[in-house]
Amino acid sequence: MKHILIALTATSIMVASCKKEDPEEKTPTTKSGVTLPSTYNFINVDYSGQTARLDMLAEMTAELKKANSGLQVDSALLRKMYSNTGNPFSDASLNSSGEQLKNKTYSNSGAFNATYFDYLIKRQGDISQYAGNTWSPGNAGVATSGTKKYFFDENGVEYTQLIEKGLMGAIFYYNIAEVYTRPGKIGPTVDNSTVTPGKGTDMEHHWDEAFGYFGAPTDFSATQTANSRYHAKYALKGEAEGLGTIGKVMNQYIKGRYGISNKNYDLRDEAAIGVRKEYELVLVTTAIHYLNSGKSNFSDDPLRNHALSEAYAFIFSLKYNSDKLISTVDLNTVLGYFETTSGPVIIPSLLNVTIADINAAIDLLSSTYNLDSVKATL
Repeated sequence: MKHILIALTATSIMVASCKKEDPEEKTPTTKSGVTLPSTYNFINVDYSGQTARLDMLAEMTAELKKANSGLQVDSALLRKMYSNTGNPFSDASLNSSGEQLKNKTYSNSGAFNATYFDYLIKRQGDISQYAGNTWSPGNAGVATSGTKKYFFDENGVEYTQLIEKGLMGAIFYYNIAEVYTRPGKIGPTVDNSTVTPGKGTDMEHHWDEAFGYFGAPTDFSATQTANSRYHAKYALKGEAEGLGTIGKVMNQYIKGRYGISNKNYDLRDEAAIGVRKEYELVLVTTAIHYLNSGKSNFSDDPLRNHALSEAYAFIFSLKYNSDKLISTVDLNTVLGYFETTSGPVIIPSLLNVTIADINAAIDLLSSTYNLDSVKATL
């Protein structure tokens, strides 16, 4: 018995020693040996400005959708909402928030920018005078499929989708990919020592602002999806196919905030790259989802045009990340299947799109992002 006890003790010591050296047991979350929190519930977190902008876009979208019911859209009101001037919102706290959408919109050329959205908003107001008409190719109006109604321009484009999803890209994604995860906001010259109660350090606050644009609650996960909005909600498209899009994006956000708060700048830098990469996949999986919807509803004009309008805006949003995986040439090729150069700006035209065009767009996106195994079911 004595010898047995000695042998068991020795075995226990060996097992404990092995477990101590096992990197998977020691570091289940990161390669550098750090166990991260499971949620974004850090102290001194504030992204109220981002929440306000998400709410502003929701009110804009509600105004845009009035055309679906046959009503003319008030473009003057929409432009006031866009710049938050003249107390345009029904939520008085938004009017007094000091925030706006327009001054956070991508402003350079080469992608949807503030000038472009001003044009879209004005034109939606102009053509919505035909919202009482029935849509047909070449004529703006409302098209109906079952109980669903959508207002399209003469080319079958739904401006509500171009504006809402376009602003999600030109504001939310752009500021995440090119502003708040870049050195100008989280680099070595940004203060990470002085803590403002309720707001954190400047570096912490900037990272929190990047998280706020995602539209996720702090406990967002594959099993807790309630209260997710905008891109966070669309992360469910990839999640449903087993791609883990929700967990991957959230893990990067959590890693970055943990790294900043603990002055582990290697973690911060890994997470900045990771957020851009995983967020990009959310846009791509969502775009392919709507391309598939356009294809499966190809003979139903309202459902096809609605889906392709959304897909186009999600695809165009990829331009806002300078680290994007897809090349500019390939991205322009995909967009070209749905574009026309007539008019003062490039606007998609869906009248002549073919199933072959949609398949080509899906194939180029899926091959670039290694999604061939799920492209048909997204």
